[in-house]
Amino acid sequence: MHKKFKGFLSWVVFALLSISSIMGHTAVFSIVPKAGSSLPTQVTLGSSVTALYTVTNTTGRAHVGNYLKYLPPNTNQVTVDGMYSDLCGATFSLASKASCTLELRVTGPVNGTDPNPQHHLFACLGGCTTCCAGTNFSLNVKDSPLYTAVFDAGSSGTRLSFFKVVPSKGGYPIIDKIGTYDDNLPGVPDDDGINNFLNDDGSIKLPLGEPLPANCPGTSGLGQLDVEPCVLQPLLIELNRAIVAQNSSNPGLNLTRSQVKVELFATAGMRTEDRLNGGNKSTADILEYYAQMKDYVAQLGYDVGEFKTINGNREEGVWTWVNLNDYYYNSFGGNPTVSPSVRYPVGDFEVGGSSMQIAFPTNASPSDADNVYLVAINGYTFNVYSKTFLGLGGDDARKYVKAYGYSSNNGGIDCYASTATPSNTKEKSGIQLYPSDQVHLPEIYPFPANTGYLDTPWTLVSVNELLLVGWPTYNDITCSNMYNTIVNQVTSLNRNSYGTNNEGANATMSSFRDKLQSSNSPFVGIDNFFYTSDDLEYSPSTGFNPAIFQQNLQNYCTGSVATNFNAQSVCPNGNFMNTYLFGPSGLFTGSSATFAGVLNPANPAGDTVLTWARGYLLLKYAN
Repeated sequence: MHKKFKGFLSWVVFALLSISSIMGHTAVFSIVPKAGSSLPTQVTLGSSVTALYTVTNTTGRAHVGNYLKYLPPNTNQVTVDGMYSDLCGATFSLASKASCTLELRVTGPVNGTDPNPQHHLFACLGGCTTCCAGTNFSLNVKDSPLYTAVFDAGSSGTRLSFFKVVPSKGGYPIIDKIGTYDDNLPGVPDDDGINNFLNDDGSIKLPLGEPLPANCPGTSGLGQLDVEPCVLQPLLIELNRAIVAQNSSNPGLNLTRSQVKVELFATAGMRTEDRLNGGNKSTADILEYYAQMKDYVAQLGYDVGEFKTINGNREEGVWTWVNLNDYYYNSFGGNPTVSPSVRYPVGDFEVGGSSMQIAFPTNASPSDADNVYLVAINGYTFNVYSKTFLGLGGDDARKYVKAYGYSSNNGGIDCYASTATPSNTKEKSGIQLYPSDQVHLPEIYPFPANTGYLDTPWTLVSVNELLLVGWPTYNDITCSNMYNTIVNQVTSLNRNSYGTNNEGANATMSSFRDKLQSSNSPFVGIDNFFYTSDDLEYSPSTGFNPAIFQQNLQNYCTGSVATNFNAQSVCPNGNFMNTYLFGPSGLFTGSSATFAGVLNPANPAGDTVLTWARGYLLLKYAN
């Protein structure tokens, strides 16, 4: 029998039984909403709402020991409440025509047309299990949406995304992005990462003629107290406009700032500020910085959640993996946007500015020490290996190559096309050179006095020390040799050791290649790897051929490259990708693991869809 017809038939039977029970016993009770109140229609996850009914004895005599036989799911009776002197108890007595107030606490959704009679309100006379009555005013309560905004404070800039969320207890939450606000909008500066403000070296860029944000003192040399007016304030102005727009398009919503939870999560840029990672800031310094920003947002009337640096292994890497596989592969059975059918998840290389995250499904058991984490959404469960490498983001790896040889460096001229100049390849910020005592030869950087985990910062090389020196001519072999040294050394740094908090064994390219072979799926590249491939006009999502990629890279870099920073960066970035994945020591060279292709982080309309922020919300509100 068709499922919908069976459900309808069950509801008809339920309705007939309800009528029969009432008529058969001369309508023993009248159960109606309490005068002056209305029944709830929405409930927010983690909270409750109240439903009030008036229960009246409609028989011609008194009855004692009356009780509720059935209640809807996610509902319980309140028997103690000083606001109502006539509250119905767990059992209650009523004289003829007398009534009491029935108070119900609702903690989750209630289906008002549920075909199961036991999922509806029924009250019975004391001593009679069939002398019962239902109500014509069934509860029908849906999950109330939550509104939340997440600052993504990356190493190369900050953006704010605004979401409407309908949570699910163990199911699939509905995550609707209302908007993302960044430096593409008028009035929002392009910042170079909030970590630089912590070092009094913050900077912003504005289109020609656009005024500074209110109370922002300038565009460079910006300090810790400037991060609010120069970075957070412009984004929060956009958020406030979005709240106004939501109220305008949804009459009766009346959304306020206090109903919007704002959180700030920083990634690799802030990780590099910690003394354990080569920076010069203590844990107390960093916590104070987050508290400062959190207080600022709270004073504007928003509900505030966490403000912190997220863990690249357990959080950023896993969240990115979750969102990618939800969006492109519908791996949790709730998002048919791209794939109507549920598909097994893939592994991914997510390459940001300062770090790289690699995650993949595995048969290994969850373990912090082994970088394996449990992911459970909507009844689909996976064990996910996730590893971050700080310093292997596209920007940082490129800066390390530019600083190769330190005092005698030439800015990496062998990695650039002939049209490169010091000005069109100038980086936004400098780089902290790692100490030689943590790596194998050759010693391409200085040897500080400190050893092991650091008590003093690493050597900081400024932007002007990373400029091109001489006439660039792209040489793929020379460039690849430098990148090969960099990736091997950065991989083995103490800050990139195995384990959730990077406190386990030192990683090496060889040991990590072995770990990749435990993946249950092929890999894809996103972010920097996608954009580099796309610029080289070779960006397949499957069937990726390294030989074609290498040839396109050679043709591009020995040709006439446009004289802007992004176009010039394609050559070093492409060499990095090729060396890291397919070079003589590459992760997929001589490995059973496979690289399928690259995926666009944006949808066909140009809106970014591959973000860890959405993966964070999926995991949080599914459980």
